[in-house]
Amino acid sequence: MYILGKRADTLDATDIKRLVDGKVQENKTLDYKKELKINQDKEKKEFLFDISAMSNTEGGCLIYGIEESKDEKGQNTGTPESIVGILIDNYDKLTQQIEDIIKGNTEPSISNIALNSLIVDDKKILVIGISKALGLPTMVTFNKTNKFYRRRNSGNYPVDVFELNQMFMQNQVLKESAEKFRFQRIDKVRAGKVFPSIAISTSFFIHIIPFSFQNEQSLDLTNIAQMGITTKMMPMNLSGCDTMYNIDGFATWNGMGKPQITSYVQLFRNGIYEIYTSDLFEQRPINGKTLLCMYGENFIPEVLKKIDGGLAVLKSFQVESPFIISISLVGMKGGVIFSTPKWGRPFLVDEIYLPPIIIPTYETDIYKQLKSNFDIIWQAAGENQSPTYSPNH
Repeated sequence: MYILGKRADTLDATDIKRLVDGKVQENKTLDYKKELKINQDKEKKEFLFDISAMSNTEGGCLIYGIEESKDEKGQNTGTPESIVGILIDNYDKLTQQIEDIIKGNTEPSISNIALNSLIVDDKKILVIGISKALGLPTMVTFNKTNKFYRRRNSGNYPVDVFELNQMFMQNQVLKESAEKFRFQRIDKVRAGKVFPSIAISTSFFIHIIPFSFQNEQSLDLTNIAQMGITTKMMPMNLSGCDTMYNIDGFATWNGMGKPQITSYVQLFRNGIYEIYTSDLFEQRPINGKTLLCMYGENFIPEVLKKIDGGLAVLKSFQVESPFIISISLVGMKGGVIFSTPKWGRPFLVDEIYLPPIIIPTYETDIYKQLKSNFDIIWQAAGENQSPTYSPNH
């Protein structure tokens, strides 16, 4: 949903005039529309074809209120001619109508859009930004249409069976690549090939992997100090940290003169966000015994807090959703979950690699998505489920 290097909802009047004055041609990620018509069934269907086609291709922007130049046959050429504007009586009502039409008539539902109303030369312009569908391809379901569309430079086209199969295969390949990264990275960290002085008696990893991590994007990390995001990157179980640039990107860690790294957060240049700690379990005397303990009451709130911080960091870099979140525990055999006033059965396995969970948007309820994974951890320690969590606790 970017034009001229800017996100759709940050465009201003100067940007629109630049597109028109510069005769910037329509392409896969840019579509000009003279009018916005979404009241009749036929109009809604065409509108949904435009939105889904862009989502299923590269994402991009639809700009309403721009008239295109015509060829000798009176057909639109894709070249902007003039700013004519559209009628917007009630922007809030229009926004709600657009969101309802899109969310209610696409499957999987397209929810990550950006709307921007502008005044350009005293005329109202509407920009709709659409993210690329990096998960399953989106189908238009309005009035049982059940069609998939994609976009080429000259407009939309229905997807045939072969191309649709390729789109679904792409989704599976992406998940496999994310899992490959996860396991290779865990091996690399625990082998001391990332941080030579890292503590690894027990290892806990959270990986937040954007679907776009293979798109050769490279975040500009040079201004992190000015962005004020270091506090959001605080490692687990710490109230202070050191920072450093490294070969992978930018990291925070428990420096401060300690001989070993026990917790860190790594932001990769491709948008992957990694959270690590070896302090999830610690030796504690309980009822006359010394046990390797994980404090159950603190675990879920701390995990959710660090994931929220990671998503906030990625959002500040305009990394688009969806994301895959993977949680991994290594070296906890014999450890117990302690929840006042009792502890569970010792873990009988040394490694738990929880199933990857897809987070569709930044607004997703993270706890609800991860609840089944938390249950697996508690069940591995002999409990029936994880304790109920409320952000108001």
